[in-house]
Amino acid sequence: MPPYVYVVRDTADTDPTTLELIDGPTYTEYGSPSPSSPGVEKGRFRHLAKRVTKTAATLFSGTSAATLTLTGTWPTGGARLSIVASSVTGHTDCAGRVTVNGTENIDFLAAGKKTTTAALTSLPTITTANLDCNLVITVISSGGAPVYTEAETDLYCKIEIKSKSVPSPSGGWTSIQATTLQARGTFAIGDTIKFNVDNPFDPTDGIEYQVSSVKPKVGYMGKESIKILTF
Repeated sequence: MPPYVYVVRDTADTDPTTLELIDGPTYTEYGSPSPSSPGVEKGRFRHLAKRVTKTAATLFSGTSAATLTLTGTWPTGGARLSIVASSVTGHTDCAGRVTVNGTENIDFLAAGKKTTTAALTSLPTITTANLDCNLVITVISSGGAPVYTEAETDLYCKIEIKSKSVPSPSGGWTSIQATTLQARGTFAIGDTIKFNVDNPFDPTDGIEYQVSSVKPKVGYMGKESIKILTF
């Protein structure tokens, strides 16, 4: 049975479903009250991590116009542009020109994907001529790799370092350690979670880890209660 953080119910609180956790968030799901302390309930998650969502740095996605209105800011690591022209209902003319900062011309004879060559360090000015189609413009690195932007959301959880011993070839034992994180939600292998093993209450100086394993933890009545993530 894992250790619990005890949460004291505010006797003046008229809402019995919400409990306040000292130095933590408010929870709405808890275990059974402690038999010895009827006014106390058990809350699982006191550590804080960040769930990191990475998306391609997209400056424009929509129907072509004489001057494109770009969105977002220039991302770190960005150097060039990837431009995709495609046909959509009512906008099928993909033969034309895209001009970046008034100097670099990218000509399309048909739908397709092209990249710029001039180095960029900030949002450019992009115009088009003779195009009536859908354009998607994303930022790439100098080597042509996609550049991503990140968004972080709080993830209240329980972080543990677990170890086990396995036989070694020499006849002794080797200790293997793994970091696990318990949390509620939907997760998949490859997801990025940022946390600080040395200070699990503050992920500010944490490291980004890739989820390598996702297992459900089944509670009472065979119902899945949380997910156990391994990195």
